Amino acid sequence: MSNNQFLRLSTGYNGYPELRKDNRYYVDKTEFIKTVINYDCKVLLLTRPRRFGKSVFMSTLNAFLKIDSNKPGDISFQNKIFKDTKIFQDKEFCNKYMGQFPVIFVSLKDVNGDNFEGAYERFASTVYKLAIKFKYLLNSNKLDEFDKEELSKLLNRSYLEQLKNQNSLKDSLSILASALYKEYEKYPILIIDECDVPLARASFHDSINSVLYKDKKDFVADYHKRMVTLMSDFLGILKDEDTLSKTIITGCLKVAKNDIFTGVNNFKVNTVISEKEDLTGCIGFTKEETYKFLKDYRMENCAEKVKEYYNGYKFYDKEMFCPWDVVNFIEDNYEKNLNGTLDLSNIQSYWSGSTSSPAIYDYLGFLTDNDNQKMQDLVDGKLISFKLNDSMNYDCLSMHNSNDFWSLLLHTGYLTKDWKETAKLNKENTEDDIVVRIPNLGILKCFTDNIKSRFDNKIVPSSVADALANNLFEGKAEIASDTIYNLLQRYISIRDNATKAPHENYYHGYLNGLFSNCSNSFFSEYHSNYESGDGYADIVFRNERGEVVIIEIKTCSGSETKKSKAREALAQIEDKNYAKPYLENEDISTINAYGISFRNKECGVLCKKLK
Repeated sequence: MSNNQFLRLSTGYNGYPELRKDNRYYVDKTEFIKTVINYDCKVLLLTRPRRFGKSVFMSTLNAFLKIDSNKPGDISFQNKIFKDTKIFQDKEFCNKYMGQFPVIFVSLKDVNGDNFEGAYERFASTVYKLAIKFKYLLNSNKLDEFDKEELSKLLNRSYLEQLKNQNSLKDSLSILASALYKEYEKYPILIIDECDVPLARASFHDSINSVLYKDKKDFVADYHKRMVTLMSDFLGILKDEDTLSKTIITGCLKVAKNDIFTGVNNFKVNTVISEKEDLTGCIGFTKEETYKFLKDYRMENCAEKVKEYYNGYKFYDKEMFCPWDVVNFIEDNYEKNLNGTLDLSNIQSYWSGSTSSPAIYDYLGFLTDNDNQKMQDLVDGKLISFKLNDSMNYDCLSMHNSNDFWSLLLHTGYLTKDWKETAKLNKENTEDDIVVRIPNLGILKCFTDNIKSRFDNKIVPSSVADALANNLFEGKAEIASDTIYNLLQRYISIRDNATKAPHENYYHGYLNGLFSNCSNSFFSEYHSNYESGDGYADIVFRNERGEVVIIEIKTCSGSETKKSKAREALAQIEDKNYAKPYLENEDISTINAYGISFRNKECGVLCKKLK
């Protein structure tokens, strides 16, 4: 059978117009355009997990609403790409809204950087690309010279990227909205996609930088704070209800009103746990949509397996499937299914390899034994309960409250609310107020691979591991000691070394795991329990520059001091000639030997340069 009858699929981001023009398969969500536009508020925030179709839905809104700048009133474009959709049947609504509004559509997904300055440059680039869409307004006879001068600043990328000119960036939405109103005599509609990404990234990098630059006296972890200020000013237009017709915003996490939305009135939020049915199906695939999708590709026989792996989310009254999983599964397997070669025993979790929340990993080492037990219960298929923080923001995450951790997992798609058990719990008036579970087998795999394994193995960011290794290469024992100490405090619990195995083995494994997170190709050579000289060195590694590090590990007991055990470790390196192979190698420029001693969550580090 020819496969030409099947529409092409899209597994990367494609805006709605591209999906339609390329004749790709599209799950019709257009009926929700009317719901969103008529929603009883001026500002609507929709939060859903990553890869659930937020960007496609926002692109659909933009394509439906936006006015033709070349021929205002011409809706031939919309007629073409919406002609066979659900919304097109509502002629009254289409006549009023389709192609009738100036639209400001911006995505903040690329606003990221290791520090505020780097993120600001990406933010400026995003605003510049947005302004380019409205360059035609410079030729308008309805704008005065001041309007055009302000718009010209947004069209000057190098100007905009300078921090001293950030007022132009902060005012950019107001500048564009004012110009569009003058041009069309209609208040524009503002659409912002991935609004919380800049804050999520800022919070994550603050945490990492706090470890990397702890010893720099002038360092202040204020990336998130500065980004909040910038975002608050950027969104300041929302405080004026007479400037925009409507604002629709998406993100993963409900950012509290005391954060970037301070002072915004007539503001409503719809989340994965909102108790309203009107918007539950607007983002994500319902059961009916998923089963029709499978039928259209002659994959009805896969329905139960797809449900088992990709269903399980419950958004109020709707069973929901993750679109990313469903689309990828069908694209990878419909031909195999047609020719009888599909193996349903080896189904893949696509979501796990495509998305993550860096903020989650910042909780390493801060969770309690009770939280660890909850993680195990979830993996075992059980329900857990916790006190939901419904007003959390990304700044809250730095406090590492365990309830915030579980709230984050819920909003980012690792967990879903069990509505029945939550209602039962609330009747009992317990301190916990929400019951959750892992939604499906695909997310279970993702949970174990991306979260539980990281806690079990104490994985740390590569930037931190790189910095530690560099300090060891450079003979900076004191700095290395401080870094290891800080990591021990954050990423290890006292009970971790409560094992029958020798304690040195535990810390040996811990350091091996730490260095395994160094960037690719960071080491040209790495050995654990390396036969060298007259014995076996605990850890040996070198780089392309010909620098070698040799580490011997000891643990303290009783009255033994960390310094004395570190000296003992150094002596062992020399007594057993661990450095011998490298001393005789002309390509080796430097050899630094380290004795590292441990006592619970403390350490001592001594260095001796051998070459």
